[in-house]
Amino acid sequence: MTQDHPRSTARIAGHPIHPMTVMFPVTLFIATLFCDILFATTGELFWATVGLLTLGLGILTAGIAAIFGLIDYFGDARVRALRAAHHHLIANLLVVLVEIVNWSWRFTGGPGAISPTGLILSALAVLLLGYSGWKGATLVYRHGVGVDSEGEARHSR
Repeated sequence: MTQDHPRSTARIAGHPIHPMTVMFPVTLFIATLFCDILFATTGELFWATVGLLTLGLGILTAGIAAIFGLIDYFGDARVRALRAAHHHLIANLLVVLVEIVNWSWRFTGGPGAISPTGLILSALAVLLLGYSGWKGATLVYRHGVGVDSEGEARHSR
């Protein structure tokens, strides 16, 4: 007997695309925080430059991941009915907003804008990512969002 899970609408060969794309902005935003810490402790301009690049790429890839996340969110009413989906969506929007402010702040202010404001914004974004990831995992592991019910049936035979 299979359970009908909420669908992931954006899929390739039955695999949800959103989880495949979120690893890029998450990694890039965490890398930005590390670059900020290294710049604050060493003063090396290399880390300020790399941090600005990882931050910009993180925002770009977050936009791509958001497209697939929104397709999933609006593609199945059962997903929209889940409180964890709302929390996940809002936390991700806040992360992107914080990181856009962070990028603008350091782009106009130069390396001097990194410590302490840029560093604080990067840390805030990573904390929000942790919460968002927790809620995203809740969607998959507790509510089965994107879990292939037909695949479960094929493998249980």
